[in-house]
Amino acid sequence: MAGEPGADGGETGVANLPYARGRVFHSLDEYLGHLEANGAIDLPYWREVRPGVYEWVVRMTGAGERETATRQELMRRYGFGR
Repeated sequence: MAGEPGADGGETGVANLPYARGRVFHSLDEYLGHLEANGAIDLPYWREVRPGVYEWVVRMTGAGERETATRQELMRRYGFGR
């Protein structure tokens, strides 16, 4: 996944993430917050169901099986903390 330099030229962000709508994110929390905000327009997002465990929330009918992931799994999946 492509990244962009941060404002200080240091740490890079992660681009081209699902439902990112062209944005680059510098932390998993920033990305999860963006997804949750997009939930208002019925896009799927990750909701923390207990400390460090998240559930994929899809509001449309026929969304399939329930999916859960740990924080570490989401960090690897989306390319944070490399």
